[in-house]
Amino acid sequence: MIPIPLLLALLLAFGIDAPAGPPRDATGALAWIAAAMGGVAASAFALGLWTAWKVRRKGFATSRTRRAFGIGSRLIALATLVAFGWIVHGSGWPAIVLDAWGWRGSILVDDALMLAPFLAMQLLAWWGLFYGERAVMGLPASHAGRRVARHLYLKERQSIALVLPVVLIFVVRNDVIDRLWPAWRYHPWAEPLELAALGSLVLAVSPLFIRLAWPTRSLADGPLRHRLEAIAGRSGFRCSDIRVWDTDHMMVNACVTGVLPRFRYVLLSDALIDGMTPSEIAAVFGHEIGHVAHRHLPYFLFFLMGVMMLVTAASDAFVGLEDWVAGLTTVDPTSPAALRDAAEGLALVAAIGVLFWTVFGALSRRFERQADVYGCKAVSCGSPDCPPHFDYEGAAGDEPRRPIAAVCPVGVRIFADALAAVARLNGIPADARSWRHGSIASRIKFLADLAESPAREPAFQRQVRRFRLGLAAGMVAALGLAGAASWIGAMG
Repeated sequence: MIPIPLLLALLLAFGIDAPAGPPRDATGALAWIAAAMGGVAASAFALGLWTAWKVRRKGFATSRTRRAFGIGSRLIALATLVAFGWIVHGSGWPAIVLDAWGWRGSILVDDALMLAPFLAMQLLAWWGLFYGERAVMGLPASHAGRRVARHLYLKERQSIALVLPVVLIFVVRNDVIDRLWPAWRYHPWAEPLELAALGSLVLAVSPLFIRLAWPTRSLADGPLRHRLEAIAGRSGFRCSDIRVWDTDHMMVNACVTGVLPRFRYVLLSDALIDGMTPSEIAAVFGHEIGHVAHRHLPYFLFFLMGVMMLVTAASDAFVGLEDWVAGLTTVDPTSPAALRDAAEGLALVAAIGVLFWTVFGALSRRFERQADVYGCKAVSCGSPDCPPHFDYEGAAGDEPRRPIAAVCPVGVRIFADALAAVARLNGIPADARSWRHGSIASRIKFLADLAESPAREPAFQRQVRRFRLGLAAGMVAALGLAGAASWIGAMG
C-alpha cells in the first residue's frame, strides 16, 4: 500500500540538493524534459496495448503474458524515477522553476511545480498500462473510454493521499518553522526531534487524510457487516468504521489505517467484496485485524524512524556525494577527490539500500504471515478435529462468542482460498515474488503446513517475537553508538 515510487520521487526532489545555476538554454532544457516524459509515456502505452492485443488474440491472459506485463510495469516505474532524477539533477528544472519562473520563496507552489514532472509521467504511465491491466484482469472492453479518466483519478487520489501528510508536514517544517524560528535549524537536536515529531504526526493524522481523500463509503448494514462486526467483537478489535473502497473494480485489496481506535478504518475494495464469498471476506478482514492485534503499524513506524535517524547521524558521509552531484556542472567529475567522495557516498547509499531491502523485507514478510494466521483464526471454530466446522458468525444470535484463540483446518482452507482469489482476481501469478509480502504460493504452503501441524504456530509466534525484539535492540544500540560518536565529536 505504501507508494514507494512517490516517496522516492520526494527524496530525489527534496532530499538531495540540485545543481546550482540555471541551464544555458532553458527552452532546449524544457524540450528535453518533454522528450523524457514522452519516452516514458510511449513505453507504457506500448506495453499496455501489446498486452491487450496478446490477451485478445489468445482469448485469455497466459501466465507468460501476465509475467511479462508485471516485469514491464516495474521497469516503467523504474524508468519514471530515472527520468525524474535526470530532470531534477541534470536538466536544470529546479532553476527554471525557482529562478526563471520566479517561484523561489513561495509556499507550496514551488514544491508542487518541482514534483509536477513526476506526477505527470506517473499519470501517463498509468494511462498506458490501464489497457493491459484491464485485459490481464479479464475485464470487458466496456471498461474503457470514459472509465480511463475515472481510473486515473482514483489512482492519483490513492497515491497522493498516502503521502499528503508527509508533504504537508514537510512544507510546514521548511516554509513556516524556518521563517518563524530560523535559528532552530542549527540546534543539534533539531533533526532527530523533527523526525520523531514527523513520525508521530503522520501516524496520528494519516487515517484522516486517507478517509477524506480516498473514495470510500460505509459498508451497508446487512449480513456481511454483521459477520465482520461479530469477528471484531470476538477479537476485541475496535475501529471507527468498516468502509467500501471504490477502485472501479480494478483492485482486489484491503487495508487498515490508524493506531487509535477513534481514527481507525478498515477498507475493503469493491472488487474484493464482489469477487469473494462472505467467509473469504471475513478471513481477509481478520488478516487486517491481525496487523493491529500484533501492533505492526507502530513497529513499522519505529523501524522507519530509526533508519532515518541513523541516516541523519551518518549524514557527514553524504556530504561528498551531494557536493559531487551539485557540482557536476562546475567541477571536473574525473578528479580523484571528486571520484573518492562520490564513491564513499554511493557506497553508503547502496549499503543502506541493501540493508533496508533485506531487513525491512524480512520483517514485513514475517508480519504478513502473522496476520495470515490471525485471518485463519478469525474464521476458525477452534477445534483441530473439524470438519464438521462451526461458523460462529453464521450462527444464531444467542450462540456464545468464543475469543479467537486457535486455528482449525477449515479456517486455514478458507483463508488460503481467499489468498488464491486475491491472486486470481488481480491477475497476479501465485508464484510471483514480493519482497514485502512473499509470494501467494509460499504463504498458502505455510498455512497448509500449519493446518497439518497446529503445534507449529506457537513456535512461529516465538520466532517472530525474537526477530522483532532483536531488531529493536540492534536499532537502539546503533542509535546509541551514533549519538555517542556525535557527542564525542562535538566535545572534541
